[in-house]
Amino acid sequence: MQFRNLVLVIALGTVMTIGLIVALDSQAGLAHAQPAPAPAAPTTDHNDVISDALGFIRAQQQPDGGIDTFGLGLGSSEGGTARALLALVASGHPASSMAHTTSGKTLIDYLETHAVTFTHDVSGTTSDHLFPQNAGLLLAAAAAANAAPIDFGGMDLIGELTDIYHPATGAYSSTAKGSYINGQADELNQAWAILGLGAAGQPVPVTATKWLIDRQAADGSWMAYGMSDPDTTALAVVALIGSGNVQPTDVAVRKALDYFSTTQLPSGGWRPWWDADPTNADTTGWVIQALVAAGYTPATESWAGSPNPHEALLGLVQADGRIGGLYANAQSTAEAIFGLTEHPVFFLGRENRSLRALTWLNERQNSDGSWSFFGSPDPGASCDAVLAFASAGFDPDTVRATGSSSSAMDYLSSVAPTYVYEFAKSAGKLALAVEAAGGDAHSFGGVDIVDVLANTWYSPTAGAFDNVDDSWDQAFAILGLVAAGETIPVSATQTLKDMQSPDDGSWVDAWGYSQIDSTGLALQALTASGVAPTDPAIVRGVAFLHSQQDAQGGWGNANSTALAIQGLLATGEDLDANWLQDGRGPYEALTADQKIDGPFTSPWFGSTDNDYATLQAIPALLGMHYPTAQTLKPFLDVHRGPDPDRLVAAAPRAAWGHSVDVVVPFGSDVDGDGSVMLDWRVHGDTMWTIGATVHRADGYYTATLPFTPVVAYEFQATFADPDGVQYGNAVLDTLALTVTLENHTVYFPLAVKD
Repeated sequence: MQFRNLVLVIALGTVMTIGLIVALDSQAGLAHAQPAPAPAAPTTDHNDVISDALGFIRAQQQPDGGIDTFGLGLGSSEGGTARALLALVASGHPASSMAHTTSGKTLIDYLETHAVTFTHDVSGTTSDHLFPQNAGLLLAAAAAANAAPIDFGGMDLIGELTDIYHPATGAYSSTAKGSYINGQADELNQAWAILGLGAAGQPVPVTATKWLIDRQAADGSWMAYGMSDPDTTALAVVALIGSGNVQPTDVAVRKALDYFSTTQLPSGGWRPWWDADPTNADTTGWVIQALVAAGYTPATESWAGSPNPHEALLGLVQADGRIGGLYANAQSTAEAIFGLTEHPVFFLGRENRSLRALTWLNERQNSDGSWSFFGSPDPGASCDAVLAFASAGFDPDTVRATGSSSSAMDYLSSVAPTYVYEFAKSAGKLALAVEAAGGDAHSFGGVDIVDVLANTWYSPTAGAFDNVDDSWDQAFAILGLVAAGETIPVSATQTLKDMQSPDDGSWVDAWGYSQIDSTGLALQALTASGVAPTDPAIVRGVAFLHSQQDAQGGWGNANSTALAIQGLLATGEDLDANWLQDGRGPYEALTADQKIDGPFTSPWFGSTDNDYATLQAIPALLGMHYPTAQTLKPFLDVHRGPDPDRLVAAAPRAAWGHSVDVVVPFGSDVDGDGSVMLDWRVHGDTMWTIGATVHRADGYYTATLPFTPVVAYEFQATFADPDGVQYGNAVLDTLALTVTLENHTVYFPLAVKD
């Protein structure tokens, strides 16, 4: 059979339409549409391949902690080690989990030791001698490892990159000179500087992203060494979108995607101009990063060749786990992992994650300064928000909704006189929040919260606060009083200890539920009041959490995982050393529930953005437990980037076998509320037959339509999503796509009998 003249015609409007016309030469009739077969397993689940690839990289680790990047026995290299660290974290493992078997040195140990020499030329250590691309790469790695970028290996990576920014031109450049690298203004230096700053959650000047956009070539690429280069182009796209300044619908991004389309190889991957291999692992990994940043995730059917980009990388896997062609090595393997994980390298560190989450929360703030839970202003949720901002070092009194003069603290001050008398846990949580925000719980909103806790809610006779059956009343009251500098009665801590289950070591709430959450909270309260980590109650509580930890390293949802993390941190547990499950720990489990634009999700509410999960996750994400007291600074929001809940449309495809098989690819739509409707009609008719049965799979919809060839048919796929449908340079409410597939001809052999 032959397929000829595939023509895609697009008309933009409120609804975009393309028509799929199938002309079939033969004799038969039309049957009813049937459901498509069940989808295969997700095409981006490559855990075994990634595990083997990390095993190969680990085998290249040297006693100094670094990676012998090219396997030539030349010792460790900084660039390969930084890329290995990014691949490790993108794969869901703590940065400290790759350590040399004899020395114990980690990747981050090596990078800190060589930070200054890697980022500066031999003639000096000031910012004038800084290589922007090396500094940007190292900053991205430090951010992914949750290291302090302002004091990394004795240097301030953020400060030095800021020093070499030239506002008049928008370029990051210096006078540094090396054998194969320099500090001059060029595409690589600019892209890596932007990517590093974006990964660290730092604001990137618009003039800096404009400088990079202005260097885009006519074919949509960015150049390296005077040649159009897919690696540099992919890096530029990732940097631009990661900065938050540039949307996937931007003209520059669309031109780059067109460039990737025209340069995609028959293997499904990409390669630079100098490479003779059928596919280059490094290049393909970076291009997938760019496609994912633009919303084409998974980058399989939404960017399908035959094979697709993921299959191209899988075709480069070698027996020892390395990924690449003729010169496969640790660097090609690490950058292939960038593509296989589809985790953007600008969104790996907890600092950047917390900033995007806080910005999302700020956008959810009500005009009176409050936050809502279940639809109405809620003092408890607002206390949680104050604790989240304060945990990140931001003054909650500077957190206001757009256009409002009322801060979070203004709202809490207004409700304090009534809120403190609802429950002991209400007064305790308010005291905890007020103190974290730099206030005084002895005098807030016209109320002495400490006095209310001590004289209204505490019963010396019972030795308890309020409800003796509710560990939350006891725990929050204790935490609030400790935050205010008060001494906790021994009988109060003993009451909380006595509420521990004699069977499994857990605590529960007033209704007998929330074992994980209640245990995490109780551990914080007991340790805050002075109970030693060796106390039997603490030991049994920690053991309970250990017994309940799941295979992903967490406790089933963001809320429970967050409170468990805080409880364990309060008792002095090292989560990266002692709490790993298959190489992944509690922090990795927590971040798995976060979307790239900031909010966390909760299994109780599906895949939608969830206030409650986000409020409780942030302090744990930052490694903070209660009570917390930090130096506070005014809150500044960040660009959160594109919404991953939007549906990103791709052109449908059809193929003729024994029937017509239609594939309608899409990207993004993390919350799963997008939809596709497939309609058909005989070509020339004016009426559509509505709603052929479609089945949602991993990044595509399928339909099997058992038409037998007699006439031509048209098919129209209509995309819809409450979060918007992205296509080309537009985001619409709905979008209909049509494609024309001309005559299908079957040639039969001619048999001649003598």
